[in-house]
Amino acid sequence: MIFHCLSIPYSPTNKEVSLCAFVQKVYKFCDYMTKAGHTVYHYGHENSKVNCTEHITVTNDDILKNSYGNLNHWQTNGFNQNINENAVKIFNQNCIHELNKRIKSKNEFILCWFGFAHEPCVKFFYNKAIVVEPSIGYDSMFAPVKIFETYSQMHKMHGLVKRDIDINTESVIYPGFDVNDFEFKKEKSNIALFLGRIITGKGAKIAYDACNEAEQEIIFAGPNIEKMKDTKYCKFIGFVDPEKRKELLSNAKFLFAPSIFMEPCNWTAIEAQFSGTPCITTDFGGFVETVIHNKTGIRCRNSKDFTQAIKHISKINSQDCYENAINKFTIDIQRQNYEDFFKSLIC
Repeated sequence: MIFHCLSIPYSPTNKEVSLCAFVQKVYKFCDYMTKAGHTVYHYGHENSKVNCTEHITVTNDDILKNSYGNLNHWQTNGFNQNINENAVKIFNQNCIHELNKRIKSKNEFILCWFGFAHEPCVKFFYNKAIVVEPSIGYDSMFAPVKIFETYSQMHKMHGLVKRDIDINTESVIYPGFDVNDFEFKKEKSNIALFLGRIITGKGAKIAYDACNEAEQEIIFAGPNIEKMKDTKYCKFIGFVDPEKRKELLSNAKFLFAPSIFMEPCNWTAIEAQFSGTPCITTDFGGFVETVIHNKTGIRCRNSKDFTQAIKHISKINSQDCYENAINKFTIDIQRQNYEDFFKSLIC
C-alpha cells in the first residue's frame, strides 16, 4: 500500500518532540509501516528524523520562526495549534504541489495527521486518492474516511454532529507503543507523577490540591502553563526528554491524570501501564477504555474518591498494568489493525 503522510505543520517529526501526541503518531506510523514493507511518503519539516520511503520537505525553521518565534517555545508554553497560522497555510500549499507530483492511483492514501488543518490541501484530492483522518483525538472531523483513537471519542463526535456512522469508512484503532520505550518495574518509589501540560483541563490543580492534602509527594513534569508553585509535596521540573520520561514513569508510585475535559484517549495512562505503574484518573472519556478500574488503576468521580485512591493505589498489581498494556496497546497490534482497515478500503 502507498501512504502519503501529512505531518504536523509546527514541528519536525522526531522522537524527541514527545510532548506532542500528533508528532508521535506520525513518527510511529511512518516507522512501522515502512518496516512492514509499505511505501510511505512523509511530508514535513526539513529537520525531521523519521523512517520512511521518501521524505518531502514542505516547511523549515524560517517558516516556523515567522509564525511562532522561538522554536523551543513549546517546551515551556506548549504548542500553538492555531490552524490559521501562516506556517500551516504554507505547509498545505507546498503539500498540494508535492502530492500532485506523486499520486498515481485512486487506491493511495493521504493521511491527515493534523485533522481539519489539512483540509485546505486535501480538498483537491478527494477524487484522486483516499483521504483519511487516521487518528481522531480532537474535536472535529471532516475526511471521507475516519479512524478514532477510542470508542469514547467516536461516540462523542457523532453525538456532537448528530450524524450516523458509516460502517464502511469508519473505525477505532487505539494508539500503539513500542515496549522498548519503557522500563517495567515492580518496585516503585513513594513519589507520584503528573506528566504533560500543566493546565486546568488536564487536572493539574486537582492533583496539586489532593497531593498536598494527602501529604503525597508528586513530580509535575511538563510545561508549567499555570505557573504553579513548588510546595513541600509538589515539585515542578518542566519539560522532560524521552529518556527522563521513561525513568519517571518506571519509578512512579502512580500516575495522576485527573483530566476534567473529555479525554479522547490520554497516552500517558497507557505509557504508565507499560512501566508497571498504576493510574489515578477521572471516570469518563478515554480512561474508561484504557484504565481497568481497581486492576490497572482507580477511576474517580469526585474529590473524595481521589483522596481514597491515593491511600489505596498501592494495592494495584504492577504486573496487571503491564499485561493490560502489552495485550492491547503495542505497535504490532495496532499496525495490523491499520493494515486490515486500509485493505478493506481498496477497490
